[in-house]
Amino acid sequence: MRHSMTSAIALLILATLGVAAAERQTASPPAQEQQQSPAQKQDALPGSPGHERQVDDALKSESGRAGKAEPLPQASSDGPVFVDGALNVPDAPKDSETVPAKFSAHNAALDKLPIMAARLTDEQRKKIAATLSTGNTSVVAIDATISQKLPLDVEMLELPDVLKREIPAVSKLKYVRARDRIVLVDPPPSRIVVGEIKN
Repeated sequence: MRHSMTSAIALLILATLGVAAAERQTASPPAQEQQQSPAQKQDALPGSPGHERQVDDALKSESGRAGKAEPLPQASSDGPVFVDGALNVPDAPKDSETVPAKFSAHNAALDKLPIMAARLTDEQRKKIAATLSTGNTSVVAIDATISQKLPLDVEMLELPDVLKREIPAVSKLKYVRARDRIVLVDPPPSRIVVGEIKN
């Protein structure tokens, strides 16, 4: 009696495992593994009309309203998320400040600047140089470079209001015109040079 009961349980377990294996073989592959056409991939991108339609459909369903269904599709990627430290997705900046310096010459140059240096783009530097070159301010002979303190006898000038409005990073700074450059300075009491723009 006991032996027949053990055999029956073993037979039941084997039958259950066989049914589970058969179901697994006939089931369709997961959504991530299914082949998608370019149009389907385009519709899966957030913000696309197809994506918005999927979100609306999910929110109209019973499980979507209950919060059980995921309204946003899982984006499938054709490659790694990061390549050389840069985000590898559509419309991602190619040379952001998060890219390691060994992959970005721009970030390598920024790493060499002292922390207090003003972070200006090339366009902002050109705008400052163009605006200040039209004035007739006196040229001062100074040796101070970024992170050094400007001597007390050097007069600092106010930046024009147009620059302060267009480039918020320099709104509190003052400047001095040297022979070969424009020197941006933190206002007193610090008087520390935070930027240099070559003429």
